[in-house]
Amino acid sequence: MSLLEVAGASAALYILIMICLRLLGKKGLGEISIPDLVLIILIGEALGSLIPQENAFISAIVCIVTLGIINFALERAVFYSKSVRKAVDGEPVLLVKDGRVLKANMEKEKVTMGNLKEALRSNGLTKIEEVKIAVLETDGEISIIENSKK
Repeated sequence: MSLLEVAGASAALYILIMICLRLLGKKGLGEISIPDLVLIILIGEALGSLIPQENAFISAIVCIVTLGIINFALERAVFYSKSVRKAVDGEPVLLVKDGRVLKANMEKEKVTMGNLKEALRSNGLTKIEEVKIAVLETDGEISIIENSKK
């Protein structure tokens, strides 16, 4: 495998991994589960097997530099482009509005009532009716703004 092939394979795997992680959703990014961790470890192991034995050191350097360049470019694109930022990070999703749970959004984002109630308790609240809005942020956290007429 030539160094150019190593760079191409590294780039393709980076893009594939980003797509897979994005498909996990915000909740998956906020709290990586054991199966997700195993998946990430196995992906790393698969990457390692791509590096041919005869050029292992140089191939590893090419792979690391390629991934570093792609990651740097993606971070810049996320910073400068709203459409890239939306594709990579997603958008915040409203889960509760004026004390009413938006079940369709909860199901779409795979957020359970248990997750929502945990966020309520973390904010010192006990009832959904006390919430003006609850938002699932792009990092997987749930932000809560309580009703002023508590």
